[in-house]
Amino acid sequence: MSYDLILRNCDIIDPGEGQRCVGDIGIADGKIAAISAGPLTGTGAREIDVAGQIVTPGLVDMHGHCYWGVGGTGLDPDLVGARHGVTTWIDPGSSGAATFPGFKRFIIDRAQVRVIPLLNLSAKGLVHCQEVGELNNMIYVDTELNAATLEMHRGLIAGIKIRAGRSSTGQTGMTPLWIGRELCDQFSIPLMVHISMPAPTLQELLPMLRAGDIVTHCFHGKPGGILMRGRVRDEAWAARERGVLFDVGHGNSSFSFPVTAAALEQGFPPDSISTDLHQRSIRTSAKSFPYVMSKFLALGMDMETVVRLSTLTPAQAVNQDHLCGKLSVGAPADIAVFRVDTGPVTFKDPQDVEVAGTQQLENTHTIASGVLLDRSRDPLADEPFPLSTI
Repeated sequence: MSYDLILRNCDIIDPGEGQRCVGDIGIADGKIAAISAGPLTGTGAREIDVAGQIVTPGLVDMHGHCYWGVGGTGLDPDLVGARHGVTTWIDPGSSGAATFPGFKRFIIDRAQVRVIPLLNLSAKGLVHCQEVGELNNMIYVDTELNAATLEMHRGLIAGIKIRAGRSSTGQTGMTPLWIGRELCDQFSIPLMVHISMPAPTLQELLPMLRAGDIVTHCFHGKPGGILMRGRVRDEAWAARERGVLFDVGHGNSSFSFPVTAAALEQGFPPDSISTDLHQRSIRTSAKSFPYVMSKFLALGMDMETVVRLSTLTPAQAVNQDHLCGKLSVGAPADIAVFRVDTGPVTFKDPQDVEVAGTQQLENTHTIASGVLLDRSRDPLADEPFPLSTI
């Protein structure tokens, strides 16, 4: 049999299909045509030998900002995905109902990678949100327009996003959260809540979350976080028991090694690893999805678990695991290849706390729907605004 592309000598790690083997992957017509434990019979129009590298499903970033040029935060999903191994971005509310049409036409519909949007409850989305919190004034919440947008784009918009915290909802408290709750219930979609410095407090917001809802920035080190006197809060345990999901959302200031280590030690791991990549965090402590994954390896998490939390579980969270998050014959050929550099390495969190590790993942190839993505353009050179203004 002939293939468009064959990856040879892959160290395959695919928690979604329960695979860990060395073998070949054949790709044809944009789909995975064959996976073999050992040499694959046949030839490829192109063949790449990736011996000594791990091959995983394309990464699924639960929290990555993709609305380039709007608000100053968004990155080009193709440029970043090509160099990080990300084939599916879940955009956490970069657009609201008033800005979503442009996001769909100019980003989602044109991207080579998959972009799954969450709709910001604020109609303006994350437009200049650093200076003007998008939910500090309820005038930005247009429930009728939100409902019409969700109805028009059923099956595309995967949930509602609310940034809850002093800078974004400090003046409006729990009101946006309850409005978002009603919309999510109406359309049977999850609510993603960004947690930060109160108000509102976790004691207020966690009890209103339901199975399938998502807490992002779960391991931030700011006051009012997931730990109370060094222990995971009872409200967080109760939320997890109800089926609420906890996402990392590393970002520029929303990840703490001490908080994460304490939670892991107490048996409270994240349900998904994600980056919160944007124009600033990609240049500071988040850097890349493989870099954030490597931090969890340094904290003692095994490779298979890190891959699962970076592929399968985020895909399941937005009900897209039939399209992404695992390597299945007949599924879209979304694949990432990584070199594992070994030796002493020091990782830093946003507060400059250091953790020593011995493994660092570096992406070498990214394939989206069977297409080997072009790595020649540097996403760090792709700035829509001077960084000093962001």
